[in-house]
Amino acid sequence: MMRLPFTSRRRAEDAMCLLVEVSRRTVADAEAAQGKAEQDLAAEREKLRRAVAYVGQAEGRRDTDGHHLARALRAVAYEREQAEGYRRTIRQLTDQLLDATGYQGEPLLPEARRVLDLDKEDA
Repeated sequence: MMRLPFTSRRRAEDAMCLLVEVSRRTVADAEAAQGKAEQDLAAEREKLRRAVAYVGQAEGRRDTDGHHLARALRAVAYEREQAEGYRRTIRQLTDQLLDATGYQGEPLLPEARRVLDLDKEDA
């Protein structure tokens, strides 16, 4: 027959107290680790939320900037078209003026300059 070691009641109670204390510390450490992990997770979720919001804003700005850019390009194209129309009109009026005055490449006579109001001094 096998003989079991003798354990006193006091030793058993001390062992149980030690076991309970170790269990409490282990639970406390686990709870602390869980709390830190939850804080880290919350911080990462906040970073993700901010990143998503930033990307959303950037896309919105890009869309708005694209809208402004397209609008500016249309305005520039319109102004160029208008300037080209003005150049054509000026060229036609100049040709009509020169045809009406009989200009063939020689300088205008003083009389013609006075009639055309070109007597002003050029700067």
